Order: sequence, then C-alpha cells, then structure tokens
Amino acid sequence: VKRVIKDTKLENAKVAVGGVSSMHKDLDSISKADYSRTVLLMLIGISLILIILLRSLIMPLYLIGSLVLTYFTAMAISEKIFVNLLGYTGISWAVPFFAFVILVALGIDYSIFLMDRFNEYRNMPVQIAILLSMKKMGTVIISAAVILGGTFAAMMPSGVLSLVEIATILLIGLALYSLVVLPLFVPVMVKTFGEANWWPFLKAKDHDNPID
Repeated sequence: VKRVIKDTKLENAKVAVGGVSSMHKDLDSISKADYSRTVLLMLIGISLILIILLRSLIMPLYLIGSLVLTYFTAMAISEKIFVNLLGYTGISWAVPFFAFVILVALGIDYSIFLMDRFNEYRNMPVQIAILLSMKKMGTVIISAAVILGGTFAAMMPSGVLSLVEIATILLIGLALYSLVVLPLFVPVMVKTFGEANWWPFLKAKDHDNPID
C-alpha cells in the first residue's frame, strides 16, 4: 500500500487493516500479553508467599518448577488428545490461560499441605521427615485431587469445546501432580538438597530446634 500511494494525495494517509483476520490478530496479541503478565505475577507472588511460609529459598524453587513441569506436560498430553486423536486444529486460545491459573492455584495448595508438615518435622533427619510427611498427608492430597477431579469432570458433558479442554487439562494435571510429581519428584528433591532445603535460614532453623 505504501508503494502504491507514494507521490499521490494519499501519501500521508494513515493505513489500517480491518476485518475478521485483523480482529483475531489483535485478540491473539492481547491474550498473549495478558497470559505472560499473569504467569509472571502469579509465580512471583507464589514465590514470595512460599519463602515466608516455608522459611526457605530452595523449596519454593523446586515446588514452582514441579508445577510448571506438570502444567506443560498436561498441556502436551491434551494437545495430543484433541489434535492428533480427535482431529481439532488446536487448543482454544483461552484454554492455556485459565488452565494455568487453576492448576497452579490447586497444585500449590497441595504442595503447602505437604511441605508445611515437612517443616514440622525439621528437627528429624530429612529422609525420615519427608517420609512421615508423605504418610500423614498423602491420603489427604489424593482425596482432595479425586474430589476436585470429579468436579471438573462435570464440565465434560457441557459440549463447549473450551470447557472440555480446560477440564481435560485439569484432570490430567491433577492426576500427574498428586500421583507422580508430588509423591516422587518433590521427595527426591528434598532428599537431594538435605539440610540445604532451608537455605538461607539454616541458623534460624537450628535455633528453633536446638539439639539436646
């Protein structure tokens, strides 16, 4: 257009694009910007809360990492289901945003259940503390995941594709987090870091639980 209107009366005119395609392009740009901003703010806010609650900089890192890993795994599996198996062109544009918000909010609750109990046993050896925490909280976490999974499964018969996709991602994510990531990945990370789980609050930890 700029080449065609050069040296004409319209040379200084403002050129814009309208129609359905441009509306979808604007919607895509806005949704991506909102998604990125929301993810950043959520992760920063959750990190600060976990640092204060768990008195550690290490535990929040691998807890948030476990949630991000679960989210992307659930998204990948869901895309395989809807695109490769069911033949849809892709996941609806609004689905990643809502799925991330809900899955991270639920997953961090389960993490806090486990790690708060782990902190109660911090005067014990790390391996014994995490085993006791899993023993005490495992049933609670799995029960909560089953109940919430049933709630989200009620969205399946709605017939609205975006709701079905969100429900599928959440069901897969809850199953992965409560049955695989939280019982396996998190305890492995706890055992790997050992006493460094409470870094940089190691002195405060020792002061709270003096050795007789």
